[in-house]
Amino acid sequence: MKKLYSLELRGKRHEWSIEVLADPKHVEDWRADGLDVSEIENTIPQWYVDMGLPVSVWCFFQDVFMKHPF
Repeated sequence: MKKLYSLELRGKRHEWSIEVLADPKHVEDWRADGLDVSEIENTIPQWYVDMGLPVSVWCFFQDVFMKHPF
C-alpha cells in the first residue's frame, strides 16, 4: 500500500518539499541513497489553523474517516 511522503530537495539557493505517494519499499531505497524523506501523517488546511480550532480534533477525524489526507 502506498503512503504519503514529503521529499525534501535542496538546491544551491533554495529548499523544496514535494509531496509524493510512494511504496514504503522504495522510500527505504531513497533514504539509503541519501534522500531526506518523511512520512506525512496528517495535513491540516490553513483556514482551519487561521480559525484557531484545535488541530488535534482535525487530526482525529482525519485518522478515523480518511485513508489518505488529500
